Amino acid sequence: MQSLHSFALPVQLPFNWEYLLAFLRLRATPGVEMVTNSSYTRTIKGESAPQIFSVAYDQTTTSLQISYSGNTNTGSLIEARVKHIFKPDVNTLPIEAFLGRDGWLAEFVMQQPGLRVPGGWSAFEVAVRAILGQQVSVPAATTLMGRLVRLTGTRLSETEWLFPTPAQVLASTLNGLGVPGSRMETVKSLAAFFTENDDDCLNQTDIKTRLLAIKGIGKWTAGYILMRTGDGYDHWPEGDLILRKALSKTKPLIALSRMEQAFSQWSPYRSYATIHIWRGYVSSKNSNAIV
Repeated sequence: MQSLHSFALPVQLPFNWEYLLAFLRLRATPGVEMVTNSSYTRTIKGESAPQIFSVAYDQTTTSLQISYSGNTNTGSLIEARVKHIFKPDVNTLPIEAFLGRDGWLAEFVMQQPGLRVPGGWSAFEVAVRAILGQQVSVPAATTLMGRLVRLTGTRLSETEWLFPTPAQVLASTLNGLGVPGSRMETVKSLAAFFTENDDDCLNQTDIKTRLLAIKGIGKWTAGYILMRTGDGYDHWPEGDLILRKALSKTKPLIALSRMEQAFSQWSPYRSYATIHIWRGYVSSKNSNAIV
């Protein structure tokens, strides 16, 4: 039986834990991640054996409580990844003050303080998710992620799996995934890219150009990947339909050129502008969707 270990990470307030969980819950990869109303749990590859870790938020101590099974040597890795996913050490106050200078965006920012841009356990997972999410709904993309895991991942039990490595995806034909052939080829090309490079490659200065060079990856996909995985807060999913609808207000859809112009005024925090518009616009429409 594996040993259980735990530690805590202090959180910068304000901190919108509920939005993070809601965002991740809708995108939880079946068999790999489980998200409840109060915690996030997932499987990971340990040094000697697979492990499981969980994250919960303690409002009393304003800290993330992390517990994990297995070797204590993975504690530092888990800490780094938890910080990447949940951004507990990000001070959103100056970001919100900057975005709040825009009268229209200020309405969203004031109503939802402490939003974070949700990250991911690995850049490869987020990138695959972005590709499988092209032109389908969020729930449909989650279903596809579950299929990918069962086609290429490592089975741990009846219900638990490890997310596949880039090499495992590259070695599979992906038959049965249920996506067009061109999208399967994009997933394979992405897997080849990550087989040659590690996750840290997404922090290189030319990474957007390198991603766009992969057939099947456009500006929206590259922007989404980097928004959730890269350093800094200035990447955004260019041309996103919900962002276009929100910026258009009651008018016909805003032109892409005008959309880019509008977003330029929110640099260097366009990632956070995206999250605030996504959440605020959907909330204003009384929708249950989490974007």
